[in-house]
Amino acid sequence: MNCEAVRLTGLNLRLGKKHVLNNIDLVFSPGEVVGIIGPGGSGKTQLFKVISTLRRARGTVEVGGTRVRWTQRRTVRQARSQIGLQFQNFALFDYLDVWHNVAFPLQQGRLAEPEEISKAVGAALTAVGLESARQSYPSELSGGMRRRVAIARVMAAQPPVAIFDDPVAGLDPINSAKIMQLLSRFAHDTGALVLIATHDLERLLPVTDRVVAMFGGKVCFDGTTKTLFDAEDKRVLDFVRAAHG
Repeated sequence: MNCEAVRLTGLNLRLGKKHVLNNIDLVFSPGEVVGIIGPGGSGKTQLFKVISTLRRARGTVEVGGTRVRWTQRRTVRQARSQIGLQFQNFALFDYLDVWHNVAFPLQQGRLAEPEEISKAVGAALTAVGLESARQSYPSELSGGMRRRVAIARVMAAQPPVAIFDDPVAGLDPINSAKIMQLLSRFAHDTGALVLIATHDLERLLPVTDRVVAMFGGKVCFDGTTKTLFDAEDKRVLDFVRAAHG
């Protein structure tokens, strides 16, 4: 296994006049659980889109040791095949029930035999507490349930890089803690890199190995969770203390 799951070098992204990502250099390893924190608009979601090759940026993106070359579709497809992304807006298919929404990436990618897909989907739905909703449609679910379906879809595929954008928004504290613990176990059980962006630091920090704090498109802190409260950047300290209570 490559010792680096994701490497970002000199990453820059402008959307209109705004410098959304500003000279980002980050390296993530397999098995890490990394919290990506910062205020709204700090660049967290855009960072995830670039890593997932859904948005093109200047600089270098490497996934699993392979450099993404934006003009070479083969390298883009190869990177995408290693990444699972839970979107903020869930990105579920309204015409598919819960089971088929979770199974969709596995079926489309022909990544497993039907029996293996069924087993993986069942295990993922059970893990997020939605086995009984397998035949329901997204329109019949609450926002929190739809979010858990999106999380299950990533987990069922077991990608080497699993990205969760605001995975516990709209969930109560008990279910938020359960989901965070579940994502941590997922990393430890599969060896996947797990990246989590959230404002719920109370539930995030107990399960992370490392935290990256972003402000204004820049990385202002990158270190272990234990050293977060010793950060030299006052913006980081103020944000963490306010968000963590």
